[in-house]
Order: sequence, then C-alpha cells, then structure tokens
Amino acid sequence: MRVRTYRAPSMHEALRSMRRELGESAIILSTHTLRLDDGTELVELHAVPEQEMTSLPPSADGNPWAESSWVSDLRRELLTLRQQLNMLEALLRFNTSPDPLWQRLYTALRAEGFTDEFLLRRLPPTQPVSSWKELLLRARQHLTNHIRTADPPLPSTGPLRLLVLGAPGSGKTSTLLKLLLMYKLLHHLPCFLISTEAHRLGALEQLQLFSSIADIPLAEAYTVQELRHHLAAHPPSPMVVGIELPGGNPFRAEIRQQWQRYVDIVRPEALYGVLSATDALPLLRRLLQLWHDLGVTGLILTKLDLAPSVAPVVEALEHSELPVIYFCTGPRIPEDIEPARSQALAYRIGTVEEP
Repeated sequence: MRVRTYRAPSMHEALRSMRRELGESAIILSTHTLRLDDGTELVELHAVPEQEMTSLPPSADGNPWAESSWVSDLRRELLTLRQQLNMLEALLRFNTSPDPLWQRLYTALRAEGFTDEFLLRRLPPTQPVSSWKELLLRARQHLTNHIRTADPPLPSTGPLRLLVLGAPGSGKTSTLLKLLLMYKLLHHLPCFLISTEAHRLGALEQLQLFSSIADIPLAEAYTVQELRHHLAAHPPSPMVVGIELPGGNPFRAEIRQQWQRYVDIVRPEALYGVLSATDALPLLRRLLQLWHDLGVTGLILTKLDLAPSVAPVVEALEHSELPVIYFCTGPRIPEDIEPARSQALAYRIGTVEEP
C-alpha cells in the first residue's frame, strides 16, 4: 500500500487533486498545515485509494476467505468510526442532533472550500426545515449577506477617469476594455483610451486592434509629461477616459510605487482593483489589503466562469469594506461583464444535486 501526498494552498485544492487522481472513495489518513520558510502556509494531505486497503498480506493459513473476512471487518469498523465522527462534528458545530439535511449542507460547503471558521460564523441557526431547497436558500443568503455592491459611476459635467489595477493574469486589460465598451454602447458616452504600457510584448498591438474595432481613440503616453498632456487635452464634458497602466507584480514595492504615482497624477473618479475568482483565499486577502492601501474605490471580480467554487472570494470579502462593482463571467468583450449583485454569487453556492 503506497500513501500519496498532496500539497496545496487550501484544503479545497488538496482534496480536488486527491479526488482527481484517486477518486471519490479515497481514504484520507491525515492532514496538517506546513509553514514554509517564506511564511507561506500549505495544506498537506495523505491518502490511499480504497482498493489498496484490500492489498493486505495473505493470512497465515493461506485461506483467502479469512483474508476477505478480515478486510470486511475493518471496513465495517471504519464506517462506524466515520458515523460517530460525523455525529460528534454536528453536535460540536451546531449544538444539535445530526439532522441529515444539515449534515449534507455542511459537507457540501466544506467540499466547496469554505473553512470551518467561516461556516460557524455565517451559517444560520439550526432550525427544522422542510426541504433541501429551503435550507440551501437560507444558507446562501447568510453566507453572502456581508458582500457590498455598488452601481458604477457616471460622468456628470466632466470626464470620468478610469483606472484598473490587477495582478498579472487576472484579466486587468480585458476588464478595462469591457468597461469602456459598456460606457460607449449602453450609455452612449464618448470614450478614450490612453496606454502607458510600453514594455510588455504585444500590449500596445492588442490595444490598437481593440481601438480600431471599437472605434475608441487610442493615445500613447510613454512619459509622465505625455500622460499629463493627453489628460489635459480632453474638453470638460461628460466622457470616459480609461488609462492602461504598466503591468507587474503588485507585491513588489517598485510596482506599487509606480501605480501610486500614476494614481496621484490621474486622480481617477473610478479606481478599481481586480480579484480573480480562481485565486486561493490567502492571495485574495493579500490583494484586498493591497487595494485598500492604494485607495481603490471598488472591486471587479473576474474569471467566474473558470472558478471551481466561489467559496474563496466569498470568504475573502467578509471583512472588506470595498464594494464589488462588476462581475466578469467570460472572455467575450463586452458581453461577459455585468453589474455586481450578491445574489449572483449566492446562486453559485451549494451546487449539489437535489436528493
């Protein structure tokens, strides 16, 4: 019997790797948290396939029936222990008898990646319910009622300056382009695009192609002086000006300082921070703190179509005061962007089949 080891930033990802290789019936032997030298925490999980539990040495008398009976006894004992643990878990967490629907709810939510601590804080008090649908609806409301949303701003008498901050791969550029087309097509506002991204390969070509197709004027600003000039050139009338900032790792001090310098120059009416729904909980929390420190006014949640679960982002937003402005649900421009509503996240929770 060979024990497999899985390491991941979260229990949800470790379980997903285990199930992908060993199947749903795999037996977990142990779990614990590892702390690396750089302070990063990983979940380590040890497991074996269920079929390998039967790979035991033959009995002393060589009787295969004796071996089969021994394995059967072991399985029954494991099943009994699991049932007892489930009962104790329900009593400790919910201070109530292990109602099958509540047990099913808790198991489903943990499998989606919600942590014990979050569920204990957010799940509604245990009360009798008539159906799984009723219980799931109540749970969804309680798990998402902390999420703040806000409507996107509109220009009044002058230009609305728009900046989008995001980590590499989060969809920062495509999100900015979606926003400009939203303002142009839905609100019939003049839109302009300024690019300060002079180093990333192919970045300017992508913006030039978009500008040509969308009929949105594009200006290039390779220096601070050029950026100031382009900003001053727009008349004081309602319009939207989107500025594409240089990319980079937001956790590097020089990148943060560069972004802060651009924010100070542009003085945007809308400063959005991007969160990818595919990121793990620790990274989402770090990004939220970073966006808060940079003065972000709203959040845009991207890659909802690629996320296996919304649990990490729902949990990360628990202690954030920043409102979510938009959801991005795919790569199409501008179809796959919509105003943020907490109900849209709620309906993605507990996506298990009804009994």
